[in-house]
Amino acid sequence: AATKNAAMEMEKRGMQYPFLERSAIILHYVWAFAVSSGYGTWSIPYSIAFFMTMTCSCGLFLATVFGLGHNGMATYDADARPDFWKLQVTTSRNVTGGHGFSQAFVDWFCGGLQYQVDHHLFPTMPRHHLAKAHSLVESFCKEWGVKYHEADLVDGTVEVLEHLSK
Repeated sequence: AATKNAAMEMEKRGMQYPFLERSAIILHYVWAFAVSSGYGTWSIPYSIAFFMTMTCSCGLFLATVFGLGHNGMATYDADARPDFWKLQVTTSRNVTGGHGFSQAFVDWFCGGLQYQVDHHLFPTMPRHHLAKAHSLVESFCKEWGVKYHEADLVDGTVEVLEHLSK
């Protein structure tokens, strides 16, 4: 029943190949569990523990990156919402290196989403082009007097925690 509901939801969203996508998701989990089981050389409880640890660790990293990019930034009521580009710029934060974290580490850790503002403005732009867009967007915002917010990994985390503590 759950698989049927998932397939129906995919079709409602206009997925062109729901069977293929459902099959790919199943294949992904079969492959991930096979890798986490050492291809059958580990015990089932150990494999499950490894898979859960791997999944939770990835979730924690993703939540950290998404939280840094969004939490503690401006929010708007529907009737006071600015136009699209100002909304994207003022509700997102870019993350930079600093406080002992190199830009290369931030680039790896955030996986391209360190350019969150630029990603929101151009969601289909390949991440290897976001750095180029960054300088153009930053100068455009300066020209129009719109704050383009960036913080390093530590300061951004402090900003998020301060916002959450309010």
